[in-house]
Amino acid sequence: MFALPKRLTRALANASSAELEELAGRWTTRLRSEDGDDMIDDDLLAVLRGVARLAASAVNTGGLYSWSF
Repeated sequence: MFALPKRLTRALANASSAELEELAGRWTTRLRSEDGDDMIDDDLLAVLRGVARLAASAVNTGGLYSWSF
């Protein structure tokens, strides 16, 4: 488990739709250049929008965390 930095959490929480779209585009370009087309099956914009919504609620509740098992 790790905590996202507060600065990143605030940036995601405050990001506009256009900023999230631009970030998703850059993310897609990077994944394609490093890993090929097989690595972009997910809708990266939907992922970023979901994380941004979580970040918006986390700003006032103590932080945003991620874990896997």
